[in-house]
Amino acid sequence: MTSSISWLDHDSAAAERSLRILSFFKERESRDELGIGGIRDAIADQLFPGTSTIQTRLRYVFFIPWLFEQLDDRATSAAQFAGAAREAENRLLASLLDSLPASTWGVIGREAGSSLKRMPSSVYWAALGRWGLRRFDGTLQQYFAQADRRNALARARRRRDDDDAHDGDASGRAWHPQLATLRPEGFPAGADLDLTRHEAEFLLDRWRRQHPESLLTWLALDHTRHAEVPRAERIWLHPRCGDFPVWIRGLIDSARRFDSLIRGAALLYNLQLAELDARDDRVAAYKEGLSTWALDDAPNCLGWSLAEFWPQVLGKGHSITTETQRFVERWHALTCGDSGKIGASVPARQLVEQRERKLKGARSRFANRAALKQWGGAAGLAPLNYRWPTANDFLNEWHLGWTRS
Repeated sequence: MTSSISWLDHDSAAAERSLRILSFFKERESRDELGIGGIRDAIADQLFPGTSTIQTRLRYVFFIPWLFEQLDDRATSAAQFAGAAREAENRLLASLLDSLPASTWGVIGREAGSSLKRMPSSVYWAALGRWGLRRFDGTLQQYFAQADRRNALARARRRRDDDDAHDGDASGRAWHPQLATLRPEGFPAGADLDLTRHEAEFLLDRWRRQHPESLLTWLALDHTRHAEVPRAERIWLHPRCGDFPVWIRGLIDSARRFDSLIRGAALLYNLQLAELDARDDRVAAYKEGLSTWALDDAPNCLGWSLAEFWPQVLGKGHSITTETQRFVERWHALTCGDSGKIGASVPARQLVEQRERKLKGARSRFANRAALKQWGGAAGLAPLNYRWPTANDFLNEWHLGWTRS
């Protein structure tokens, strides 16, 4: 049976209840407390392949290849490559800080400076591969280690006069050949974060070739026909959602329902922790939160077939264990029962506690007093956004580049 989109309109009272509860949990932790990250990421990867929640600005997918190609052009050895790469990324940071206003968002390392631990190359390495900009099939560390091999292959190419070098790892070419033609003269001096029209065209070609069925590609193509990019806080609230391909609409419908489903389990988890830690203010707030969830969110799960949901996420590149499936199925059954009393339900409480104990072992907050004391008061309550905020930012940046002359 084909999934379909259905919406539940919140009345003003429901909206007020939701806002009041959310305002209480300003310090919400976003960790995956109940082990459903594989499901979340399986959905996100199909909709927005190559994206990550720690990415900032889109143009970094050009910066990294340009920097590394420069190092390869200088025949940087494998022994020196890691250090030279870090120095190159630090020079990029210095150039960005020098050329951009202090208020510019998304400059990686602005606060940490040269002590930055996770460099942009690490943040964007997977995207470079997923989008077909990187042709080297390996990890960042393997790329560094194989610098001598690339240098030898480059020397061999220069000695050839039959002009029959081929792209790909066999020729030592680690990057899409068009990237070098897009590199600004003197880079990284004067670097900024604005995509050019040619860069936007190149990215669209990559998305169309690598992920023709993704929502990322569909939206980019749709944006080529409009002067402005529509705004939406959640992907299922996008004004063009009704025009998305059928399979994407079905996946988004499941994403919305799954977000509603798991929110209830997260609220119950925090209620139980508040009770254990004798934090009466939190106990009252989470009881109210569960009441709001039962009214506004739990109904989204009624009529939702998990038998149809599992094929949408299983075998999509992420581990979703049978234990995870059983947890979701049991929680779904409880939600579709009397959700209004789920906060006091012994089976529901046992299910959530057993799940967390299984995942965390000796570090379970139910078993470890020190771990409980480290609880910030609101664990795992961040909404499941399936990387839409990152994708939305990227699409806005991409559209600005597309519209430049």
